[in-house]
Amino acid sequence: MKKIIFFHLYNDISGSPQVLSMVIRGLLAKGYAVELFTSNTEGFLSGIEGVKYHQFSYKWTSNRFLTLIRLVYAQLYMFIASFQYKKNDVIFYVNTICPFAPALAGRLLRFPVIYHVHEAYVNPNLLHRFYVYMWQKLSSYTFFVSEYVQKQYIRYSKQSAIIYNALPAAFLSQINLRNKSKSRIGNILMISSLKEYKGVNQYVLLAERLPQYKFRLIVNSQQQDINSFFNTIPENLVILPAHRNIHPFLIEADLLLNLSIPNLWVETFGLTILEAMAYGIPVICPPVGGPLELIDDDTSGFRIDSRNIDELSEKIRYILDSGRYAQFSANARIKSFKFSEEEMIKQIDEQLKRIDRI
Repeated sequence: MKKIIFFHLYNDISGSPQVLSMVIRGLLAKGYAVELFTSNTEGFLSGIEGVKYHQFSYKWTSNRFLTLIRLVYAQLYMFIASFQYKKNDVIFYVNTICPFAPALAGRLLRFPVIYHVHEAYVNPNLLHRFYVYMWQKLSSYTFFVSEYVQKQYIRYSKQSAIIYNALPAAFLSQINLRNKSKSRIGNILMISSLKEYKGVNQYVLLAERLPQYKFRLIVNSQQQDINSFFNTIPENLVILPAHRNIHPFLIEADLLLNLSIPNLWVETFGLTILEAMAYGIPVICPPVGGPLELIDDDTSGFRIDSRNIDELSEKIRYILDSGRYAQFSANARIKSFKFSEEEMIKQIDEQLKRIDRI
């Protein structure tokens, strides 16, 4: 039975740990033995039956120095702990390019090192550049979550494959499609990090511009962070802290917005977009990055630069009020069927079986 050692820096309820949890469960079902190194926080990677956990203290804070100290500790922990496998026949599987230290240990031990790359930086800082450099030097094989991400690193990606993210069967089984009547259409949703580059301020402007609709924003932050971030909030906008279960919000939503600002942040795939599409929710997304592989313009939604508030407002009204809503909705749901968990796990399994000990 082949053993895979997974490494993920920060366990939370964002996209990359959610995808990794699907990969782990899928490979467990195929008979792989799995061990996981990750932070001792609560998230999608918590409590997976059949996994042997190795947890360390790591959490992002607004104090950059404290975060850096925690980062150094987490990397050292994973690096030192990796040497317990020196007499084993294992594969090291690094999720995101952040955990470089276990990748270095894996190469020193002459194990295959698989990177699952979710990110592509628009304006990389020194640390991001270092992560990319280490990935280039240490990876045996790379999985990219979209064609867009692969193209950002095309000169380094000869030993690679595109493995599109997918929705877990457990998520799909909970989908409850409501019967949307014309009179009920008008609920707009955005799920995002509480960052300016994610377009949260543009979302507030849209709520002010379009008082006839109800806006809901779910951010991956606590209530105190929300209170300090926003000065004023229009009456038709509700802002909520992170929720692990987003089904109740998707059931009520008629339109999903992703307003990432293209010159500051480019979405590499858009798992939240895919979740909305599975509910038959049209999407307005940026005109760059991974979402272009999900959203067909004027078919399942629109691709619009979030800095263009006038065009955003026009297309929102068009989707919700033009009489084409049912068509947009059906197209979105049909497109979501192409991204299956079964196919994702099958592709990863096939690639892993081709990898021999270096």
